[in-house]
Amino acid sequence: MAALHGFRLESIALGPVPVITVCARGRLTHQDYLAFMPQLEAAINEQTGDRVRMVFDARDLVGWEPGALLDDLRVGLRHGRQLDRVALVTDARWLSILSQLADVLMPGELRSFGDRAEAEAWVQA
Repeated sequence: MAALHGFRLESIALGPVPVITVCARGRLTHQDYLAFMPQLEAAINEQTGDRVRMVFDARDLVGWEPGALLDDLRVGLRHGRQLDRVALVTDARWLSILSQLADVLMPGELRSFGDRAEAEAWVQA
């Protein structure tokens, strides 16, 4: 039986600053990005402001296939300036460390949280 993997656009909360919530699961593939990117780009483009915030729930993320890792870098380059705050929800230490490196490269803020409620509170503050 194949492992479940991919993205799910869970919600788009409108408010003073829109918040997009995304969940990732399993080992992400290039095909996962091809399927998901139109959804993410539409969600970003539908917002009236020039900045959005994101909750990225990665508690079920295992990692990326090599091609998907390049896709992830492309997403950051293409949309990084539009993301004001990103709250990463994860229990994985390796992903928290990776997020600290990514925070240096992205214009907005990126913080890692073990608790989703805390992540949502921070991203909406």
